[in-house]
Amino acid sequence: MSRRVWTLGIVVVVLAAIIGAYFIISPRKPAPGAATPPKPPLSQGDKDKIVKIVLDRAEGTLTLQKKNGAWVTDPPVAGPLDTSSTDDLLYSFSALMAERTIDENPADLAKYGLKSPQVTGTATWEDGTTHTLYLGNKTDAGSTYYLQVKGDPKVYTVWMNNGQHYHWTANDLRSKTITPALNYDEITYVKFLLHDRSVIEVKQKTTDEAKSSQFGFGQYLVTQPYRMPRGLDSEQQDKVIKGTQSVTIADFAADNPKDLAPYGLARPSGEAIVRDKSNAIDFIFGSQKGAQTYFMIKGEPSVYLTDTSSVSFLDLKPFSVIDKFAFIPNIDDVDRLDISAAGTNHVFTITRTTKKADKAGDPDQVVASYTMDGKTADEDNFKKFYQAVIDQQVEGVVSRTVADKPDVSVTYTLNKGASRTVRVDYVPYDRDFDAVFVSGVNEFALTKGQVSGMLSRMDMFLKGEKVTD
Repeated sequence: MSRRVWTLGIVVVVLAAIIGAYFIISPRKPAPGAATPPKPPLSQGDKDKIVKIVLDRAEGTLTLQKKNGAWVTDPPVAGPLDTSSTDDLLYSFSALMAERTIDENPADLAKYGLKSPQVTGTATWEDGTTHTLYLGNKTDAGSTYYLQVKGDPKVYTVWMNNGQHYHWTANDLRSKTITPALNYDEITYVKFLLHDRSVIEVKQKTTDEAKSSQFGFGQYLVTQPYRMPRGLDSEQQDKVIKGTQSVTIADFAADNPKDLAPYGLARPSGEAIVRDKSNAIDFIFGSQKGAQTYFMIKGEPSVYLTDTSSVSFLDLKPFSVIDKFAFIPNIDDVDRLDISAAGTNHVFTITRTTKKADKAGDPDQVVASYTMDGKTADEDNFKKFYQAVIDQQVEGVVSRTVADKPDVSVTYTLNKGASRTVRVDYVPYDRDFDAVFVSGVNEFALTKGQVSGMLSRMDMFLKGEKVTD
């Protein structure tokens, strides 16, 4: 026999072995037209006509009754039940199918946990018809439970979800939706009582306030804890405005408790009042339980638990959420600047005239002219100088009181707003910082380097030099 013929023979044998293994390992396809055996029905009926369900088990009896078209527990719990959860339970009595028939005529029910069932569940329909199911142990597979139907000796298995439904407590059926629902894109007011007992209060700007950039460029004002309103820092806005959106009901702790002290709610650790255009919620927060925090909604009788990570907004610091500019009016709102420093006074003005449009329907044109100490100034250089003046940013809250005796003063004459004259004073505070007074009120300080930088750019501008950034 030639070597080539011998090699070909080996290939044929190997190929035959592979084909044989394929047919041994591969599952056989059912014959054409063969149907999968139907799952035995264990309960059938109109779920909408069920009026009562009783789940009797070692951990206690749960009774649900339909009253005025709504399901309630007996005894009742605070708040509504979750409709999707009650529907799941109703389907378990009205449209339950077995996964398998395990034993046609069992001699020993104990091995299935059915001699003394874990749960005896009975549903009652409007016409008085009842249907009772007995739930046994979970199977070794872990994905099913053993179950019997009253009047039927067979033992079946049902999918684990159905078995779990029969073990539900009243709390498992309660709605975890916080009401009223707030539209977090239309929040008008937020107030936090923080963990350190300080307060942050924020309100949506009025139409006039929104037009004036001296309160920052966002749509909200921080009205507490500082004596003068501050703009809300845009980078911190979501932490404040949408902070409570993450608060959800993770679990139910108590209904109508006689004593709130065990939950830390007799003296709350924090509070959050939030309003949108239509609704308001007042959250009250208590002590922690593991990784969760107790809370209530003012006016409701229940104590809930939420993940502690969802109340991180209660650890905010007021200074961290404010706009840091000392005073930042838009240049279009300013007619004049008076700056006093080192015994000298300088006046900078903006004069605006309106030029009528050449064609009807076209907008009129506003033309601005600029001066420094009475001399005409270049527009671009004036704007760079002005930017240096308003670019002063506070860096901390003062801890002691100093007299308003400024080394540098900037007085703004405005053409809009409730206060048409605003004076900003920079007063020595310590070796490194100046206290900032706005209209006589001092709450913050900034580094002296910021003020000296502003003055150096003013000197450039007065000398006719190009003002640098």
